[in-house]
Amino acid sequence: MTATAGAGAGAGAGAGRRAALAPALVPIQITSLQVGAAAATHLFDRIGTWGTVSLRVILAALVLALLPGRRLGRITRRHLPVVCAYAAVISGMNFAFFAAIDHLPLSVATTIELLGPLTVALAAARSRSDAGWALLAAGGLVLLTAPGGLSAAGLAFAGAAAVLRGAYVLLTRRLGDDFPDRTGLVAAMILSALVWSPVAVTQVGARLDGRVLLLALAVGLFSSALPYSLDLLCLRYVTPHTFGVLLSLSPVISLAVGYVALAQAPRGVQLAGIALVVAASAGAVRTSLTRAPRPD
Repeated sequence: MTATAGAGAGAGAGAGRRAALAPALVPIQITSLQVGAAAATHLFDRIGTWGTVSLRVILAALVLALLPGRRLGRITRRHLPVVCAYAAVISGMNFAFFAAIDHLPLSVATTIELLGPLTVALAAARSRSDAGWALLAAGGLVLLTAPGGLSAAGLAFAGAAAVLRGAYVLLTRRLGDDFPDRTGLVAAMILSALVWSPVAVTQVGARLDGRVLLLALAVGLFSSALPYSLDLLCLRYVTPHTFGVLLSLSPVISLAVGYVALAQAPRGVQLAGIALVVAASAGAVRTSLTRAPRPD
């Protein structure tokens, strides 16, 4: 085997390993996002939903901009539409989801938001097994969101978050195709931060103190900077429809975080929904691993 062939085989093996491990990033991303969301609820009474979202976006953009793995000089005019669209989607998604958890239990808002990626999963399903996992997860979602005196405003915000979350999955995949690193993500976050800066000035202002800043930094790190980076990496190797089903773990993790951090206890019907969601997620992981390229 020549040196070139050996290098090619090594690169192929490395890509195969990364593709096989990519699904494992999703639970980490979900846990980080839910911990950040739980922390955000402690900011609502101090600086409101608008102030919380503005600090989240600004601080997340700052963290991402300071880390390596981005070369903003590589952005050209042809990249601007997708970068601007991504910035608009993450801005709207951030606000809609945080407004939802200000009115609904964390697990309910998370579950409804998940309908967006699941719709992507159903629309792009390529086989009966793909559609079956998505439908099984959807059945779990129905049980998890069983009627019971939920806020109409919260449901509306969660529905908007679901639509934007579906668009986010597709745009993240596109951004990963356009840039081999985090350049596109960082550019979009900086653009979003510029939009939210006037809101931070007017909504936070004199209420900013050390505690608020630390909480906001934790929210920005755990609910934006880390999960968005993991999404970008994962979607380079996992198709959007498989990613959408893998996100079905979100209600399970959000229930656990909501119970531990916010004392939000699940009902019996929600536990039944969890069983279906876990089964669908496990099946999606198995299917993804089966399809992953194997090294020669």
